[in-house]
Amino acid sequence: MLLYGMPLSYQITRLPRFVRFKVSGAAELADMHALIEAVARDSAGDRRALVDLRDVQENLRFTDHYAIGELVARRLNHLERLGSLVPPERRTGTSEKVATAQGTALRVFVDDDQACAWLSGD
Repeated sequence: MLLYGMPLSYQITRLPRFVRFKVSGAAELADMHALIEAVARDSAGDRRALVDLRDVQENLRFTDHYAIGELVARRLNHLERLGSLVPPERRTGTSEKVATAQGTALRVFVDDDQACAWLSGD
């Protein structure tokens, strides 16, 4: 699925315990905001989701990650668990801390198996 007017695209896979969003393309902050809105819409009936960002090219700043955490907390708080999968060199922890502080169960992972185990667990 292409995000209208944005350089990102994503595929949705519905698994037994969670929905997976595989995202690819180049992204700036506005693109990430559009992605969060799309995930909110497309996960409306779900309880758990994984957003795989390993194929996203970005150069976001600390303040961008902070803003992403805030928007995740506002728009994805219907999810009981939300996992984000990123390359190790891009894991900052900023969006995770911000979203968690605002009551959203976001965890950022660098390992696919660990992310899937957390989302599939009780």
